[in-house]
Amino acid sequence: MESTTQIWYLIFTSFAVYFIICYVFKILTIQNIEGALFTKGGLQLINLKHVLGIFLFGVLFFLAIPESRFLIINFEIPELNTVLSFVSIIIISSLLSFQSVKNNLKNNNEKSLNKINQAWIYFIIRIIFLLSYEFFFRGVLFFSLLDVSGLTIAIICNTSLYVLIHIFDSKQEILGAIPFGIVLCLFSYYANTIWMAFLIHTSLSVVYEFSMFKHLTFKSTIS
Repeated sequence: MESTTQIWYLIFTSFAVYFIICYVFKILTIQNIEGALFTKGGLQLINLKHVLGIFLFGVLFFLAIPESRFLIINFEIPELNTVLSFVSIIIISSLLSFQSVKNNLKNNNEKSLNKINQAWIYFIIRIIFLLSYEFFFRGVLFFSLLDVSGLTIAIICNTSLYVLIHIFDSKQEILGAIPFGIVLCLFSYYANTIWMAFLIHTSLSVVYEFSMFKHLTFKSTIS
């Protein structure tokens, strides 16, 4: 993928704009699904945040950098070791998500302001956002870094920016973004596509968020 001055301007402009958006949502206390469910109109606002992310990270770069489309369109069958590692990470991510839900709900007695039937809109937008997000971070950004540096430097820079975009989240999420970001970069590198990174990220996110959404909205309905 050819890296040009214009592409780098576009990369950092998109990153900066989304960083500002994350800061605004930090002020609104709607950084995640819990904040959205406990805030009036929060679910609609976080849907808006994700739609903006889809445009900034997905649509914009898909249209502006045609040579990056191979990261989504092409899918090469990886080696067996990569596939086995991928399956293992999917299982581990799902188990960690279930455990995290249990820990976060242990002493939580709040009631959601939303209903379970609103989940399908949220998760459709969320999954498209995650695809756009991985297209940007483990696609355009990571492979652009590989063009100007070695693998180690590319992973360090990519993971640093990935951690930075999580700076308004909890300490646990910030720390978790370090190994998670490294793992996703490695899968993108060896598979030469973002699909594995996307599926891993989706498994972690959707299992956690659907469990949280289901528990909190059912609790609200029952109460």
